[in-house]
Amino acid sequence: MMKEIEYKWNYMNNNHPLPGVYHSSIEQILMLKGIETIEEMDEFLSEKPVKTYNPYTLRHMDEAVHRIQQAINNNEKIVFYGDYDVDGITSVALLIDFFFKITPNIDYYIPMRKGEGYGLNKEAMDEVKNEYGADLMITVDCGISALEEIAYAKNLGMDVIVTDHHTPGDQVPDCLVINPKHPECDYPYKELCGCAVVFKLAQALQLSLNLPKSNLNRLLDLVAMATICDVVPLTDENRTLVKYGLRMINRKQRTGLRVLLEKIGMDEKEINAGHIGFMIGPHFNASGRMDDASLGVRLLMTQNEATASKIADILVDLNKERRVIQDQGLKKCENLVESQFSEDLFLTVEAPNLHEGVIGIIAGRLRDLYYRPVIVLTPSEEPGIYTGSGRSVNGFHLFNELSEIGNLMEKFGGHANACGLKIRYENIDLLRKKLDNRIRECLKNEPELLMKKINIYAEIQSDNLTEEFIDQLRRLEPFGMGNEKPHFVMKNLSLCNDSRVFPLGRDKQHIKICKFLHQEETINESIEIIGFGYTKEAKKVIDRSESFDLVFFPQINEWQGKKTTQLLISDMKPAKKQIVKKCI
Repeated sequence: MMKEIEYKWNYMNNNHPLPGVYHSSIEQILMLKGIETIEEMDEFLSEKPVKTYNPYTLRHMDEAVHRIQQAINNNEKIVFYGDYDVDGITSVALLIDFFFKITPNIDYYIPMRKGEGYGLNKEAMDEVKNEYGADLMITVDCGISALEEIAYAKNLGMDVIVTDHHTPGDQVPDCLVINPKHPECDYPYKELCGCAVVFKLAQALQLSLNLPKSNLNRLLDLVAMATICDVVPLTDENRTLVKYGLRMINRKQRTGLRVLLEKIGMDEKEINAGHIGFMIGPHFNASGRMDDASLGVRLLMTQNEATASKIADILVDLNKERRVIQDQGLKKCENLVESQFSEDLFLTVEAPNLHEGVIGIIAGRLRDLYYRPVIVLTPSEEPGIYTGSGRSVNGFHLFNELSEIGNLMEKFGGHANACGLKIRYENIDLLRKKLDNRIRECLKNEPELLMKKINIYAEIQSDNLTEEFIDQLRRLEPFGMGNEKPHFVMKNLSLCNDSRVFPLGRDKQHIKICKFLHQEETINESIEIIGFGYTKEAKKVIDRSESFDLVFFPQINEWQGKKTTQLLISDMKPAKKQIVKKCI
């Protein structure tokens, strides 16, 4: 049995004076996030942020705009080549939406996950040229590592523009490349997702063609979805794009998205980043994982209610199927880890009969469960070739590490926290050994690399948990990678005879605690502790200690006109200083 993972609580300290313009707690949090000047705070908290950059500072943007204008003027066929995740689906939809008002000579191609896999392939290049009649192919969210395939496409007579955001290898394709991570690109912000990169292309075309700004504004809902679902940092320009994009989403003007929200019971809610990442995005991902990603594109593009309803029903069913298959695969991989790889610090797990569409999710779940970098592999349709997907921990750059042993793989790509690859079966054991050795080397210099950490912004008292304070915290949204929710700690909580502990959910995996004590003082009954997926962990702590310390994020829950302060559990541990609980 593998060792139980525990968080290291990292108490953050700020020794600098606060500016004294905003709420002191908000200023403290912002400074701990590295946002220290009034100007930076104004931008971060603004409902109308302005931080964005000239699209023409992206390398090759001038040349790409010129080539696209040439294609439009000459009535050439333009084909967008996408990817089957949310980033790729929204990127294709964005370009169709934008280009349709400029030229009718457009089409798109998204490879099938099963059979083709991620990125470009030569058979697809033949189809894009011969069946679609492409003169110009624009890749979205892929292409930066497709050296051979792009050379092949050019030999077929197509011009190619690559738009991508993945980390380039030692060589880049011989064509126009728009990628903020390109080593020769001077764009000031490097963390755009694929859809944001094509938005910058649309922005450059809008400027060049003197098109109405409304042609761009209506696309921001797609950019927000992709930015959140692709788990890029919600900082700098990304924060600007997501704030305006969420506003567009909540207007519910895109027919397909509005219909999907109705189907999943979210049409009356104000949509935030969490809803997109955990509820909306998975339905679009399900189209690419389980079937055909073009379903997602069609849903985003249709203006017909009946068509949208039919497609949304399919996506809801596919997402349910995905969850079942994912849970089965995860259980199988957990058993393999426990029985065969429990001593490995880098988990390379190959399992037969996994669905290729869920191996990335399984890798992420295993990473979270064991807090080790993970690659999950399963046989592909190519004889002797396994398809893999990886997820990493903070501080271990997965793409860079794979680049050092790239000769072992047939194909790979990705970034710091995630990767995809193809590898021959006979090379898997060597891959496992090299990656495990590598992380052990890293641990010598970074002993806490495989230790889960949670940043605690402040210790807080119960009487500070006011509605005003929690409303102020909402100004820090949207939360996500690069802008984590600020966690707080309350120490020496305990239960008494009339405390109420409720398991919740279909499988009783969630927990609610009502009426508890804080340092021997009664907590108001309008405050409750909520732990999603935390029942087992909470019971372990409660059963073995008289009092406990709680790390949480506070929110206000309103139900039937009654407001309740909820402390969402991030972690809890037995208190170092145990108190004798008083029953009330």
